[in-house]
Amino acid sequence: MACVALIFGAWLSLMYTYVTPGENTLLLSDVVCQLSGDDLRFGIADLMNFSLEMLPCMLFQAYMGTMLYRHYCTASVYVFSRIPKRLVWYRREIAALGGQCLVYQVLMFLSAVVVSMRWPMTVDGMGVELIIYRVAIWTMWTFACTLGVNLLAIYFGSGIAFAVVVGLQVTCISLLAILAPFEEEEMLLEILKRINPVSCLVLDWQASRFWNVEGMIYLQDSLFAVSTVAVAVTGIGVRVVKNHDLLVSDMNGE
Repeated sequence: MACVALIFGAWLSLMYTYVTPGENTLLLSDVVCQLSGDDLRFGIADLMNFSLEMLPCMLFQAYMGTMLYRHYCTASVYVFSRIPKRLVWYRREIAALGGQCLVYQVLMFLSAVVVSMRWPMTVDGMGVELIIYRVAIWTMWTFACTLGVNLLAIYFGSGIAFAVVVGLQVTCISLLAILAPFEEEEMLLEILKRINPVSCLVLDWQASRFWNVEGMIYLQDSLFAVSTVAVAVTGIGVRVVKNHDLLVSDMNGE
């Protein structure tokens, strides 16, 4: 997936990074925000654009969505007869999945930043901090969704599992459209944004608690929220691995 991540990073940069009219340089912080729902409004065009921005993550979920599930197919007897300690195996698989999510996000974002250097770029302190949060938040989101696909696939098959998880993400994005009437009510709008999980991915709406900015979604809260979801899905996976009958037929009919 490394080459795919690099290609998608270049594509994201070409699609979403730009120089403000009248200027000829980019701040690193601007690049991070432009690659994370920059100036996202609640119109259909903006929301479709953000959905495209999430496409690389969704394709990763499709590709890695059978990482655990494949062991529950026809090869499960062979695999688990040699791995009696399911939780030990599960921890290894979770560590591998988490590592691949992190590498995918890091390579994709680094590729996007490098391609964005087609304009002169200034590295600012805020940009460095934003990169850390951007990679961490999007990695946790990708991990939770990919693991969710794997766990649902055990019961319903990979096709249905992927459709459900992606459908939930698209639904969250679509629900942002109902916030349009509240754009003039700043405080209420911030509360409504926080309710929608996908707002964690829109760094342009967020600020650090260390910036002395009030009334916004905080990066630290977003990271805590997606990390909590990732831990919860991992915990559900523990129960599934411990209790699910491994010797089942392949839900895809293989």
